[in-house]
Formats: sequence, structure tokens, C-alpha cells
Amino acid sequence: MDFIATARRQMLAGELNDAREKLLDSFAGLSDEEMVMPGVAGDWTVRDILAHLTAWDRATTEAFRAMLEGEHPDFIELDEEGIENFNRERHSASLGGSVAEAVSSLISAREELVELLRGVDNAKLFAPAPGDEHADLSIAACIGVTADHDEEHAEMIETWRALRGQD
Repeated sequence: MDFIATARRQMLAGELNDAREKLLDSFAGLSDEEMVMPGVAGDWTVRDILAHLTAWDRATTEAFRAMLEGEHPDFIELDEEGIENFNRERHSASLGGSVAEAVSSLISAREELVELLRGVDNAKLFAPAPGDEHADLSIAACIGVTADHDEEHAEMIETWRALRGQD
């Protein structure tokens, strides 16, 4: 089992890394002015999306810490309304930040998440979250969601750029 768990862990690490690289590539070469142009996702800018992903990485890191302490964080069970409230609150809090701050925070939040994960053994990585007997909400499962989230927003940015003639 340990060999399989290690292989799955490496796959997850690869997915997380590849998704983040796709995100970083999606806005590479944009000027600061382009990074704050609305319309990428509704009225959100690229900077807003980066701040959004930073907020999710930070919240995910805190949820993982709680799980590792044997707690069941409510965060991992947010319903659609809870997610919308989280997004709205974090978006409001991030307004006015610079592009450089958004990029720097995006990188440091992910580094913190990855650093935490490096110290988690396979048994804890794949174990069900406290209070979740079916392992639907293991740390490993949440990592997959985090990678998908990066890819989703990378695709939004790529589509926005293509519509503006910036392939």
C-alpha cells in the first residue's frame, strides 16, 4: 500500500504543480494595465482572480492544519452559498491591491501550502477528514480540487486573452 500511496502522492503533486504552471503561463506577458482590466470572469480582473486563488490557498492550508490536528474544519464543507459568501468577502478585502502584491501573495500562499504538505505522511494525506468516514474529504481529495481550481481560472484567463486577440 505504501508504494501505491507514494505513487498517488507524486501524481497529486504533479497535478498541483502543472495546474499552477498553467495558471502562471495564462497571464505571463500581461502588463499591469491589462492585469486590472475587468471582464475576465464577470467584472473580475486577472489581479482579482489571483487574489481569489490566494485566499483559497490560504484557507485550504488552514483547513489542512486543522485536519492534521484532528479537527473537522467547516470550510471543507461549504455549500454553494457559503462559497459565494467566501468569494465575495475575499474579493472585497482584496480590492485596491497592486498587481505585484497579488502575484507575490499567490506565490507565497502556494509555497506555504506545499511546505505543509511536504511534512504530511501518506497515512494522514489519504485518511478521511475527522468526522468523514468515507474519505471524500481527505487532504488528498482536497488537493485535487485545488488543482482543478487553478486550471479553471487559467482557462478563463486564456479565453479572455484569446477574445482580445492575445493568444
